Amino acid sequence: MKIEKLVAAATLALATTCPLYAQPAPSTAAATAPAQDAAEEIRLLRARLDQLEVQQRKIEHDKDVSKTTEAMIDDAAHRSQFLDAGDFTAGFKDNRFFIGSEDGRFTLRPWFHLQLRDATVNRHDFKKGIDDDTQNGFEVRRLKLAFDGNLFGPDLTYQFVWATARANGTNNVVDATGTKIGTVANSAGGTPILEEAWVKYHFANTPWYVRGGQFKESLLHDQIVSSRYQQSTERSLIADIFANGDAFTQGVSVIWDPKTSIRADVGFTHGIRSANTDFQDFPTNAYNFGGFARVEYKFFGRWEDYAQIGAVDVKEPLLVVGAGGDYAERGHAGQIVGVVDAHYANQHGISIYAAGVDRYTNHNFGIYTQSATGASIAAPPPNVANQNTNEYAALIQAGYLLDKHWEPFGRYEYMHLQGTAAGSKNNVQALTGGVNYYFIGHRAKFTVQCTYLPDGIPIGDGASDILASPKGKGEFSGVAQFQLLL
Repeated sequence: MKIEKLVAAATLALATTCPLYAQPAPSTAAATAPAQDAAEEIRLLRARLDQLEVQQRKIEHDKDVSKTTEAMIDDAAHRSQFLDAGDFTAGFKDNRFFIGSEDGRFTLRPWFHLQLRDATVNRHDFKKGIDDDTQNGFEVRRLKLAFDGNLFGPDLTYQFVWATARANGTNNVVDATGTKIGTVANSAGGTPILEEAWVKYHFANTPWYVRGGQFKESLLHDQIVSSRYQQSTERSLIADIFANGDAFTQGVSVIWDPKTSIRADVGFTHGIRSANTDFQDFPTNAYNFGGFARVEYKFFGRWEDYAQIGAVDVKEPLLVVGAGGDYAERGHAGQIVGVVDAHYANQHGISIYAAGVDRYTNHNFGIYTQSATGASIAAPPPNVANQNTNEYAALIQAGYLLDKHWEPFGRYEYMHLQGTAAGSKNNVQALTGGVNYYFIGHRAKFTVQCTYLPDGIPIGDGASDILASPKGKGEFSGVAQFQLLL
């Protein structure tokens, strides 16, 4: 309709300005040329008007597209304002990947840890007669998937860690009466297992923190230091056997840390080695309850350098002395562990670590228990004079970082054990020597080490690739390990 109106207007204009066009065309040939000229002008005008209408429609379409695009951008920007925390950012800072808000109130830092080993163990005269027992193979000692960070500000921090199971196991097969009739292999190997899950809150403008969840008890420095930052392929045998090793427990603790030369940690737990248990007491679970305390004093140096066994990236001399204790109870029995340790390191690559441990145990575990009504379930035997044991141990470990890559190290351990199998030699010595090659600090390193126990050991420590050899014969363990930490 717009075209017809424009054409009509153009025709009227021509009729007004051009008399020849307005009057009936004469019959002579002279009148034909002006009429044809007027018709051509009308045709050209119609074409121009059509072109203008197409352009106008395109302009209106582009405006609609622009409005739609702007609306989508505004909606996306509005939806990105997560929890009113401001704009989010991500990247790599302080050797860590992170996702967080620009104001730092929310941070999530993912990481994973891999340790791949080849281990060889030889137990002298272990088999019948005088034959040695030698075993060799690869293993994924650790594969951890984790993340940590802070929430709603820097005072509320968290950490969650899952570690994959090292090996498959077996399940019992029972008949209708519950009698065991056999076993069947399960596929537990590689299954993620919760290792750590804790939240810590700092009371602003004070040196006080409170932590709750599943975590390591603060007892022995060697045991507290993460497996990511050990000097050897594994923490000491003493840390595993006397001080909970790589196991975790559930509970709460109060931390006093004024960021000066002294700090302390005191906690109440479900008992040593009580990871992933429910609320029930002994005998459903291993312990009824437990408690621990540790205090550390820094003579000089930086606390951040104390988070390892060794001297990697140490900027100045460090000396820290610590002492701790743990009590765990189940039934009518209990266990007390006391430790004292010291760690020295300097910027020249020298590191020395020493520790002493004592463990007193009442071995009436399960001998005398009571039902919920107080009735005796199992009375103690007439003679319980030998039910209590006192065990002790000591170690010293040293290393020297030759440059940024090479680090030889050595460790000597002595343990006096009790309550082991009859005929065992309970005075255990372990000598360990090895060398690290740091590709990129602890983040990528290769370690080769050997451990020799001249009189064997009456109990095994699978974490350290040490097998039980209670006959007092020598045992050798060799490990080559690659570690990757991101």
